[in-house]
Amino acid sequence: MLPLDVSHSLGTLDMKPLRRIRQDESGVASTVGTIMALLVFLTFISLIVNQYVPVWMKDSEASHMGNAFGQFGALKGNVDLQMLAAQMASSAQLEYIPISSFTPVTLGVEGVPIFTSPTLGLLEANTTQRPFTTQFRYLIQGVVTPASYRSTGRVSLEVFNRYYLHGSLTYENGAVVRAQADGQTVRAVPTFEVAIVGNRVRIATTHVSLFGDGSAQGSSTEGVHAKLLGVSRDDFTQVSTDVWLNATSPVGVAWVSFYNRTLANAFGIDAGDFVGGCPTTCFTESFFGPRVQQVTIVTPYYRLEAAWKDPKAAYDVEIRIYNDPNDTIPLVMPIGLVRVQQAFVNVAVAEQGTDVSI
Repeated sequence: MLPLDVSHSLGTLDMKPLRRIRQDESGVASTVGTIMALLVFLTFISLIVNQYVPVWMKDSEASHMGNAFGQFGALKGNVDLQMLAAQMASSAQLEYIPISSFTPVTLGVEGVPIFTSPTLGLLEANTTQRPFTTQFRYLIQGVVTPASYRSTGRVSLEVFNRYYLHGSLTYENGAVVRAQADGQTVRAVPTFEVAIVGNRVRIATTHVSLFGDGSAQGSSTEGVHAKLLGVSRDDFTQVSTDVWLNATSPVGVAWVSFYNRTLANAFGIDAGDFVGGCPTTCFTESFFGPRVQQVTIVTPYYRLEAAWKDPKAAYDVEIRIYNDPNDTIPLVMPIGLVRVQQAFVNVAVAEQGTDVSI
């Protein structure tokens, strides 16, 4: 049995009431204020990311495609000036001293720090594919002789836009072609002229062959070196067959549109001639999804066609200009002159093209 004083002490401990936590609301306002400030900040950031940044990047990507087109135009201009200098030297019976040009090309768009990553582009020189040809037959001392010219090579910039339309720029056979998901067109035209002189057709065309190598990817600014190796010109006056200008190109629809515009201006054909004019004057077009699968244009003076080929991932383009050397077919005129100019250009892209002798 415990002593009385000890038992009294234990009873006192057992009966002592629990201490209640003191209620204090002085920290609630600062906590709620902090949460509200975070919500306002997150709302502001969300507004920037979802509304402002896409518009900003779309404008930047669209502006970059315009600037890149100007840079590809400068590349074409540099090559054309070298060809002109070579022709002037030949006319003056002087030895042509080859020069090398450098054209800067901006590959992509730098992104907005924190909010978005850069838009990348691929600049590449492919000088072994995509042939362009000109073929016909002519008389030389009464003998039918074939004439055939061929050129290959392209320098392309493909930009992987995420906000603006995915697009590409291509320099091939002396032209700059711009292609997007909504269409393609020849923006800087090559040398191709058709004129009617004395009821005879005169045709002038140029083949630009590219040799070299190199590629670069990113969003920085790289460059294309170009050096003309040589240029030649041949004139044919006794053409005995139709003239064929064929090509294989991913932008074949743009080439058909360019040739049709040039030939229609020369022969006086307008859009009204295609209304109810089939089979003499026809325009047909077929699609596979959003892509033009085949386009055909038929007139009494020429026939144009571009057909997509999956194995080549390109269009086969056929341009046929009719010729009546005996002047016996109605509407068809004889071809009095075909002038073909050839240029051979060495190109190198960025550091990966430094092994090319420029």
